[in-house]
Amino acid sequence: MSAAQMRAQPRWLLGALVPLFTGLFWLGLGLPHSVILAFVACLPGVPLIATGTALLLWPGDRQITHFLALVSLLSLVLAVLVAPWLGWASIGLFVGGLLSFLMAGRVAARHSVLPAGVPLPPLSLRVYAKVATDEALLGFFVSFARIPRGRVVERDVDELQSLRAVADARDWRGTPAAFHRTPERPVDFTLTPKKSQGCSFEWLDFESGFVADPELPGAERWQGHLPNRRMSARIFRHPGGPRPWLICIHGYRMGLDGLDLSLFRANRMHHKLGLNVAMPILPLHGARRIARITGGHFLDGPLADLIHAQAQGLWDLRRLKAWIGAQQPDMPIGALGYSLGGYHAAMLAAFEADLACVIAGIPLTDIPNALWKHMPDLHLRYMEAQGISQAELSALLAPVSPLHLKPVVPHERRYIFAATADQLVEPDQPYRLWEHWDRPAMHWYHGSHLSVRREADLLPFVEDALRRHGLIDSKPPA
Repeated sequence: MSAAQMRAQPRWLLGALVPLFTGLFWLGLGLPHSVILAFVACLPGVPLIATGTALLLWPGDRQITHFLALVSLLSLVLAVLVAPWLGWASIGLFVGGLLSFLMAGRVAARHSVLPAGVPLPPLSLRVYAKVATDEALLGFFVSFARIPRGRVVERDVDELQSLRAVADARDWRGTPAAFHRTPERPVDFTLTPKKSQGCSFEWLDFESGFVADPELPGAERWQGHLPNRRMSARIFRHPGGPRPWLICIHGYRMGLDGLDLSLFRANRMHHKLGLNVAMPILPLHGARRIARITGGHFLDGPLADLIHAQAQGLWDLRRLKAWIGAQQPDMPIGALGYSLGGYHAAMLAAFEADLACVIAGIPLTDIPNALWKHMPDLHLRYMEAQGISQAELSALLAPVSPLHLKPVVPHERRYIFAATADQLVEPDQPYRLWEHWDRPAMHWYHGSHLSVRREADLLPFVEDALRRHGLIDSKPPA
C-alpha cells in the first residue's frame, strides 16, 4: 500500500476555460460602457483571465485556486450590483462566477494529496463548494498576511539562531515537556454578566500570569503586548448544584462572540446537554488582540514569537482548568477545540491527565508545515536562502508541538475528527496526530475546514464522546 494517494491528473485542464471566458465576458461587457463600469468589470475580469490562463498552462501552484475562488465570489457580488446597467447579461456573469467558484473547488480537491488511511472525498458539487469556500478564505489570508521580508527576515534569522542555542542547551528534542511550568489557579478574578448573540453568560477575567522566558528571544517584545496580559473566558454555569464542564477552545482569527458562540452551539451545550461551558479567549485574539484583526501576530508575527504564543495558550488553559476545579471540585472536565483550538486541546492532553476527555477537531498540529504550505513560493525561497528552514523551525517548536509532546490523558479518552477535503489544515496533520496518539477514536467527514459548522454527522460523534465519559446524560437530547 502506498503512503499517500492522489487522483490522476489530466494533461490539459479544460475546465480552466470557464474562468477564462467568464473574465473575457466581463471585459467585453464592461469596457464599452462608462469608465466606472469598465473599472468595475476589470476587478473580476482581469484576475479571472489570469487564474484561468494559469490553470491551463501552469497547473499545480496552490495559490491559483486560492485567488480563483476569491475573485469568483467577487464576480458573483458584482454581477448582482451591475444588473441595472447590463440587464440580462448580468445573469451570464453570475453563472460564470458560480461555475468558476465550483471549478476552483474541483481543481483543489483533485490536487489534494492524502495519507493512504484517509478516505477520498467524493467528487460532487457539494464537496466542490465546500472546498472552494476554504480556498477563498486562503486567498484572503494570503492577500492580507504579513509576509516576512528584508529586515524582518534578518531579525527572524538572528532570533532563531539564539533560540537554537537555548534549545540545544536544554535538550528540547529529548524533554520537550520540561519547557513548561505548572500555573497556579487564579485567586483574583471578576465575573461580569453579559448577553450576546442570544446567549447569556458571565465574562471571566483574571491576570494571565504568564511570563515569557527571559532567556528566549522576543520575550520582552511578547511581554509588551499589554492587552494580552489579561486572560478572558465566557462562562456558562447552571444555578444550583455542580455540573460537568466542557472547555471549548476557538480557532485562529476567532475569539469573537459572533464566531465562537455559533461554532460551539453554546446554547445547545449549556441548556440542552446540561453542561457548564467555559469558552476561553486564546492569546492575541478577541479582547486580547493587539492588531486591528483578531489573531493578528499570532501566526504571522515574528517566528520566535510562535513559541511564546503556544506556551501562553497552554498556560492560560491550564490556569482556567484550575479555576474550574476550585469552583466545583470533583466535577469532570472535558476539552473540545477546533483548528488552532484543536492544537491547544491536544497540548492540554499532554499535561492534564485527569481530563474526562479531549476532542481535537480539525486540529492544526504542525505550524511550520502549515506556514510552508500557504506562504508564496517566492518568499519561501527567499527565507530558505537566508537560512530559515521548515525542519529547523519544527525542531525549535518541539516544546509547544502536540506531535512532540506525549499525551497523558488515557487512550480511551482521546478523540479526533477531521475533514477529508480540508484546504486550511490538510488531512495529513490530524492524521499524524492520530498516529502519535496511538490511533484513538477518529471520525472523518467529507467536507472542508469551514464546512465544520454544517456537518450533521459531527454532533453525534462529539456528543457520544461526552456521553461515554459522564459529561452529559446517557439519553440523547431531542
